[in-house]
Amino acid sequence: MSAVAYEAGLAAFRETLAEEEAKAPAGPWRAGGRATKAYPNKEDKNWWLAEGPTMVHNYYTWRLQNPNLDIWHTPEGVPAIELGVVVQLPGDVTLKSYIDRVFVDKATGKTMIVDLKTGKPPQAGLQLAVYRLALQQQFGEAPQYGAFWMARQGTLDTVYNLDQYPLPMVERWMRDVKKAIDMQIFVPHITMMCDYCGVKKFCYAHGSQEYTPDFGDDLKEKQ
Repeated sequence: MSAVAYEAGLAAFRETLAEEEAKAPAGPWRAGGRATKAYPNKEDKNWWLAEGPTMVHNYYTWRLQNPNLDIWHTPEGVPAIELGVVVQLPGDVTLKSYIDRVFVDKATGKTMIVDLKTGKPPQAGLQLAVYRLALQQQFGEAPQYGAFWMARQGTLDTVYNLDQYPLPMVERWMRDVKKAIDMQIFVPHITMMCDYCGVKKFCYAHGSQEYTPDFGDDLKEKQ
């Protein structure tokens, strides 16, 4: 991890922000977090311009402090950085994943999935387990461990032993999710994380009228 890579990371951050703003100069922009005296508009563009470079620096520092970790490469030689994986699972399920990082410990040869988070960490490692399933199906690589890297703190959160999510169990969950989607069964899961959801305005549980279902249609006799 060189100073050149650090500068490239900063440049990529600024370029990406500029590209997104060019696509929609007036929005849709969504500011999370809380309003403060310094940032009354919450975590808006100005906040990101100030804090984004700090997160890039945190990642640079973390990589320097963990020289035993190297980027894992697929059998085709592709570095596992924002790695896109599309696989077909049993039951006609298409699983698409974009995996931020897969590292390999140079001392042990073991791999670990790392997902980069700029907000709060998830309360469980299910997302990492889904990534593990995708890697196993596509490359035959099933990392035992996974973690969320927290950009604000510059450290890993809980390191999960992904063996607690056996691959057949995750496959079954994916099939069940597809069945629910196919049957138009959508049960809202209302938590504090709803405030960060990008489709909250379309959710009938939060007052949207456009997509409110017929709540009694499951009781009607099927023709």
